[in-house]
Amino acid sequence: MTARRPAAGFTLMEVLVVIVVIGVIVSAATLSMGVLGRDSQAEDQMRRLWAVLRQAGEESELQGLDTGMFVSAQGYEFLHYDGRNLTWVPIEGDKLFATRQLPEGLRFRMWLESREVVLKPDVVDRSDKDSQKKYPPQVMVLASGEIMPFELRIERDDAEALWRLVGQPDNDLRLERRTGNEPWQVIAQTKPPEEENDKRALNARR
Repeated sequence: MTARRPAAGFTLMEVLVVIVVIGVIVSAATLSMGVLGRDSQAEDQMRRLWAVLRQAGEESELQGLDTGMFVSAQGYEFLHYDGRNLTWVPIEGDKLFATRQLPEGLRFRMWLESREVVLKPDVVDRSDKDSQKKYPPQVMVLASGEIMPFELRIERDDAEALWRLVGQPDNDLRLERRTGNEPWQVIAQTKPPEEENDKRALNARR
């Protein structure tokens, strides 16, 4: 009668190696989905910024204050214009307009008048008075509620941008996205299309 051999098992080292390999595969798959597919972090950042800029336009008009947004490659901050001292000062004590940093791996790119702006790596130290005058906001929301034209894209590790904010000359603030090389599609905007306005006017007459 032949004796049975004990069942061979995995050593602790082999189990750890398998776990590490699985972790690397999952991380790579998650990153590729973020870059090539839907990037939830980029989407969340741009949706929030669109909403804040929209609110800034409404509050500037109500309060009669000019508001500005200074954008760096890694974040942004909101400022009010101090007419007495002729300078831009940070908005303090308001969580909505708090200075924010982008999650790791994301960065902004900005265009003004069809020219790309060279962004500072990080937010400016506003305690320095020279910096206040040297680095005014690139995007201004006037007391009239108007927002100056601009284009702001968010990218991940230099991949093609999938989300952007566009301030139109007609004061329409648009949130747009695209898939691959397809044209940009409007996701949200502050001014509805003329067709919708015509339908609303027609319904009101009825």
